[in-house]
Amino acid sequence: MNANTTEKVGKDWIQACEFLPLTNHGVLKEVRERVKQTRDRPTLLLDLDSTLYEVGPRSHQILKEWVQSKESDVHGEVKKLLDGIKKEKIGYSIKETFSLVGLPLHEEHVAQALSAAKTFWLDRFFTNEYLAFDHAYPGAAAFVQDVYAMGAEIIYLTGRDEPGMGNGTRARLLQDGFPWEMDRTHLLLKKSFELDDLDHKSSAADYIRNVGSLVASFENEPPNVIALSELFPKAMHVFMDSVYSDRPAAPKKGLFRITAFE
Repeated sequence: MNANTTEKVGKDWIQACEFLPLTNHGVLKEVRERVKQTRDRPTLLLDLDSTLYEVGPRSHQILKEWVQSKESDVHGEVKKLLDGIKKEKIGYSIKETFSLVGLPLHEEHVAQALSAAKTFWLDRFFTNEYLAFDHAYPGAAAFVQDVYAMGAEIIYLTGRDEPGMGNGTRARLLQDGFPWEMDRTHLLLKKSFELDDLDHKSSAADYIRNVGSLVASFENEPPNVIALSELFPKAMHVFMDSVYSDRPAAPKKGLFRITAFE
């Protein structure tokens, strides 16, 4: 990257990257072609949350439970606005969700409700139990099955942690029809919840190189996309434009972008 490149957030980062002008179909077709052309163990690297899986329903369920709990009774006005919230109004975070329904975050009573709801959410979101509410994005499992059948190694590289989410993650991969528990499939979870996601994903580089030749990575977080593109400059790096945090990332040309697997 150019030393003078300014880090950007969200939509500004997307605009600054100048992604290659391919449709969703065109990007996925190019990945398949490169898998075919790679003789030395073609490998795909796949994030899970907000890349293969829609996690909004997980947050939606947790927020509904908070609204229905006695704990939220002291936040009556906020509780009333959130009661019956539609899935379409669920943002990347609880804070973003509060904004999407029109709650004024600068007001003290809203800030107090946000703090309480966030604590309730944190106690549940990163657990095996609530993975049951995730939805695999339409077409995601079929695409991964397809490239696996072509001979690709499949590495699921996720920010989920083994103690809190390992069992649920493995169960969902099987349930949703992703290649798993067979040759050429790998799952890299964080050893602990406290480990930073970016550090975890960057440190997986040696493991990935030992598995095979990386053809493409799929990731929804801009900083992770950039980190992987620096570690594996010859691979395709596909940004899944779903939801993402506000962590800044340096723009980079030559990346790919999809909005769906269909």
